[in-house]
Amino acid sequence: MTGPEAGAATLPTHAISTGDGRSFECGSTDTLLRAALRAGVAATYECNSGGCGTCKFTLTSGEMHQLDPDAAGLTPRDKRKGKMLACQSVPLTDCEVALQAGDAWFADQSTPGVRSGRVTRVRHLTHDLREMTLTAPGAAEFLPGQFAMLTVPGAPIHRGSPDGAPRGLERAYSMSNLPNDDGQWQFQIKRVPGGAVSGIVVDDLDIGDEVLIDGPYGHAHLKDSGRDIVVVAGGSGLAPMVSVVRGLAERADAVDRRIDFYYGGRTPVDMCAIEFVDEVRDRVARVELVEAVSMDDADDGWTGPRGFIHALIDHDTVDGLADRDIYIAGPPMMTDAVVRKLVLELGVSTDNIHYDRFF
Repeated sequence: MTGPEAGAATLPTHAISTGDGRSFECGSTDTLLRAALRAGVAATYECNSGGCGTCKFTLTSGEMHQLDPDAAGLTPRDKRKGKMLACQSVPLTDCEVALQAGDAWFADQSTPGVRSGRVTRVRHLTHDLREMTLTAPGAAEFLPGQFAMLTVPGAPIHRGSPDGAPRGLERAYSMSNLPNDDGQWQFQIKRVPGGAVSGIVVDDLDIGDEVLIDGPYGHAHLKDSGRDIVVVAGGSGLAPMVSVVRGLAERADAVDRRIDFYYGGRTPVDMCAIEFVDEVRDRVARVELVEAVSMDDADDGWTGPRGFIHALIDHDTVDGLADRDIYIAGPPMMTDAVVRKLVLELGVSTDNIHYDRFF
């Protein structure tokens, strides 16, 4: 394998204004959302790939091209009301948009950029979960828990560009390592049955292959609150939670901090979190790991809890739950179930809950 497909030919850069005093430029290779974030304009978003619908906006004037007019994040009602997704919109002219402002930009938060990395290390964590390290020029600047958009060689081509030129199919994957000056971006990627990209990453990528990295993105990063933490991961949601735990273990007050790590998978062969818990055990006050499998198979040899991982989280199992920062990553159904239980049943403030849903 070699490198990703070349991008579309350059189109004019267009001026974007939001109607509330914010403005930025957007070129042909960017969506409205990414151009805003690259310019340091805080905009509301979550998945950056059309699935969640968080980045909905209204076009006040001008013309927009939709990369995916049928993106799952837009309902039929949204379309009737003229809503669009900023992560799927490329301006064809200067535009004015009603773009919802996002959280304030963190002082140590890097604006997203595009760089080319090469695969320098791979290893299998389980039968369908592969850890891949990419090395790119310059420092790898991100916050623990953030993600990047990856374009890999051999992935299907998406022809949604304004001029019909091919665009490499992207996927969002979270970093599992920490920011570093060596330009290393590490990911833990799970094969999704029928997935157009994950199968290539898990089964086909080789040392030396080129991958485009666009990031960092994401709000579910480690906060500087001084609180103990709970991390909850399901499936490929392991990667950002490993990064969060590693980030906490690096802090000066780590020896006073407690971590409760919950990890859920389908079967015993999916369990691999213990390696990363043991990695930080001597650097924090306490770390506990709870793993559960959802498949009910009496012959699989599993002696731990069975069921969905959110069912195991309770005030009785986590000391001071209401005063913790809680980080969650995994499939949308799992993430939503955890958040509902924390807020509606356990009375945890939404201010203390930070999550990424993987669409």
